[in-house]
Amino acid sequence: MTNALATVIIVVSLAAAAYALVTALRNRAMGWGHLIALGVVEVLLIVQAVLGFVKLAGDEGPKQPATFIGYLLAILLIPAAGAGWGMLERTRWGPGVIVVACLAVAVMIVRMNQIWTGNG
Repeated sequence: MTNALATVIIVVSLAAAAYALVTALRNRAMGWGHLIALGVVEVLLIVQAVLGFVKLAGDEGPKQPATFIGYLLAILLIPAAGAGWGMLERTRWGPGVIVVACLAVAVMIVRMNQIWTGNG
């Protein structure tokens, strides 16, 4: 894992969650801005996945990488699932789904970092 990239992912994900929360509190449906924010999060996660697999191939990272690989692959599904579900839900709860998805991404990145460093 790259700590700088992990920090960027967390910050962008939390910013997207805050944006979606404001939209939900204003009783509005999801819009293009939310899709763009989720797209940015997804691109950052893809970069993190590629770097993670490259480092794992170079004998870096946890001694037993199965859990880390599971997180690395599963986290890629969260923004896409949040976008799909948010688009289907045309009420204020659509952005609410995005809030949960973005918070889940931030928590999973923290957990992946713990696994990577051996602190968890």
